[in-house]
Amino acid sequence: MNRILFVCTGNTCRSPMAEGMLRAMLKEQGMNHIEVRSAGTSAGDGYPVSTNAAVILREKDALQAISSSSLTGSLLDWADVVLTMTTSHKQQAIQRFPAFVDKMHTLKEFVSDDPSAKARMDELAALIAELQFKQSLSQQVTMEERARVRQLEQSLPDYDIADPFGGSLSLYRQCAAEIEECLHRLVRRLKA
Repeated sequence: MNRILFVCTGNTCRSPMAEGMLRAMLKEQGMNHIEVRSAGTSAGDGYPVSTNAAVILREKDALQAISSSSLTGSLLDWADVVLTMTTSHKQQAIQRFPAFVDKMHTLKEFVSDDPSAKARMDELAALIAELQFKQSLSQQVTMEERARVRQLEQSLPDYDIADPFGGSLSLYRQCAAEIEECLHRLVRRLKA
């Protein structure tokens, strides 16, 4: 896994913080062969990171020239793994780009040590992709299929990292700490 893509909504807060912090961690570990980018499910291209995200990245010596990018098929094709900040981002990406379902995970899911939750998450992702495909062919989604999606969603742990957009610097710090904890586990996994 040499190419990692982080995804959030506007690509100005969570995913750029993850991108910048992971780049700094990889540099510190001498793992410069791994490339990191970020994008947003509802992002415009070329916007700077939010002011508070920039403060956090500067404090962590991880501020780089990062600007927003919209999630595209070419970015997904480039990535070996796609790590979203929420389950909703993952579902949106799968709905728009079902061919890349095998690459998509939430960050928390990807670094989780719970194999049964991972299996349920994989089943949910595959089922959502299958149902999107059925709908694109104008085939009806059954009540049983909808019930299985709800059952799987309710059985999963919370894999979401809350959006700090518009919040205080303290809220951004909490978000960054949550992301950073996941990134430490990701680096350990990359080294293994």
